Amino acid sequence: MPLTIGSKHVLLHSPEKGWTIEPAVVHIDGSTIKSVQRAPSSQHIAAVHHWFGDDLITPGCVDSHTHLALNFMRGQMASRQPTQNLVEDLFFVLEEKLTAEDVAAFASMGAYESLLSGTTSVWDHYYHADAVADAMIQVGLTGTVAPTLQDLSGPGKNSWEAALGATEALAKSDYHASHGIFTVAGPHATDTVSVALWKRILALSEAHALPIHVHVAQSPEEFLRIHNQHGCSPVELLQRTGVLDAKAAKHLVHMIYASDKDIELCVGKDIRLVACPHSQLIFHFPAAYLEWWKRGIDWAVGTDCGASNDTLRVQAELRTLATWPMTAVSHSTEIADFRRGGTAVQAQILADARNAWQRDFREPLSTEKLLSVLFFGSAQGTPLHPKTAGLAAGSFANLVVWNWDDPVFWPQVAPEHALVFSDVQPALKGIMSLGRWRGS
Repeated sequence: MPLTIGSKHVLLHSPEKGWTIEPAVVHIDGSTIKSVQRAPSSQHIAAVHHWFGDDLITPGCVDSHTHLALNFMRGQMASRQPTQNLVEDLFFVLEEKLTAEDVAAFASMGAYESLLSGTTSVWDHYYHADAVADAMIQVGLTGTVAPTLQDLSGPGKNSWEAALGATEALAKSDYHASHGIFTVAGPHATDTVSVALWKRILALSEAHALPIHVHVAQSPEEFLRIHNQHGCSPVELLQRTGVLDAKAAKHLVHMIYASDKDIELCVGKDIRLVACPHSQLIFHFPAAYLEWWKRGIDWAVGTDCGASNDTLRVQAELRTLATWPMTAVSHSTEIADFRRGGTAVQAQILADARNAWQRDFREPLSTEKLLSVLFFGSAQGTPLHPKTAGLAAGSFANLVVWNWDDPVFWPQVAPEHALVFSDVQPALKGIMSLGRWRGS
């Protein structure tokens, strides 16, 4: 049944104007946006099914990397020794025991938490991906699922053929597509996937035009294994095996143990580097985000999991990165000199360095790019999927209504800024996915 939704404040995007907030009516047909009417007349407003007046309407947020089911590990990472490889020594041990029923239950809660954070689309990478997809459908969360592919080590090492089959089946499934669920090729990491399996993955990706979603250089163990076995870095291995030059879009997650040479290999290719800063602060340390931005590589943000982002709120991750360049000042040679000497001249040099960092990264971290990361999953403004292209014709009817009168938006002069920097979750008023209101 056709449906219309509108307000005086709707966040829209166009190539000409970028992100703007203006009066608009969104026309919905089934699960998809049919058209968007800007500057509606009073007659058009009177005929709208749901007119929200002053309230703010935005697209749903996009979480570019998560493991929905891992919320069952919430609170467990903090008690572990930081020197452990948490993926291998903790997660793998527990994931070996998970059943599909377990994953379905845990992923359902993760999907629900995502909606409560204003997220309507996720990129999930996990075992028992069919169960994850079913949980997302049940809750109403859209996005992509990546059946974890690994044959050298990890919980899926003996079921990689089944995971390949599940990936292909999901790629062909009209049922899942009709519920907003798609798939990508999901190799786990460079040290858990053999070169032979990489070839199978590339063939599958090309046959079904599937993006590739993989953890890369996320631990010293991974780096050292690849270096000892292949004489190169994890990123260089992806270059040698043809992954970086594949036609498919590549989503490289973490990139913590990546050198300047590795980062340079990602320039000029269809690659998104995915940052999960809260997670990285716990299990290792943040990646070299400044180098990503200096080189103009496309980037996105993910929550990783409820074990490290306790609310599965991608907006909280983005807010962490929005002023990230200032952290470089705290570890610069200028501040080291100032701390040793404490002179007025050194204080001025330090202030000049701070101003230079802020100036250099003003454009890469502009509100325009940050909103594109939040709602498209891409700093360059290219949606991760054509069906998650914001409030635009042909996109899924995934949107969020925010209470305009909530204090987080006061004094209501810069709502775009508030969407990035404020704790907006309390202002959540309504959420829709696939043309259906979720909850009350």
